[in-house]
Amino acid sequence: MKKDFEARTEFTKFDEELGLVMGYIIVCKQGGEDYFDLHGDHIPEEAMLKAATDFMENSREADEMHTADVRGTIVFAWPMTTDIAKAFDIETDTTGLMIAMRPDEDMLAKFKSGELTGFSIGGFRGIDEEVD
Repeated sequence: MKKDFEARTEFTKFDEELGLVMGYIIVCKQGGEDYFDLHGDHIPEEAMLKAATDFMENSREADEMHTADVRGTIVFAWPMTTDIAKAFDIETDTTGLMIAMRPDEDMLAKFKSGELTGFSIGGFRGIDEEVD
């Protein structure tokens, strides 16, 4: 069945000097186990890696609350899969796509004030399939 997809995560860090907001935009595993969002959706590491590649090659734009008005740019992205962590000798219980976004001044102020608390991706059409 095809459906709209939405994933939300909280941001992790500000960099005041560079005007960056950083965090995971997609979480695949947490605590070493598959991560399921509030809608019960899970994004496998392989699917995240493919989607991240396409996004960084073709878009990198950020909007606020799915308005389609460009309000910032994704300036860094790092896919952290179990295999990538192992290859770089990184120990982590969380895998997914980490980003640094440079929002416009108004949007950055909303992150600073706590009005915006994280990242949300949406609008993708995908196939919802159950996996045992």
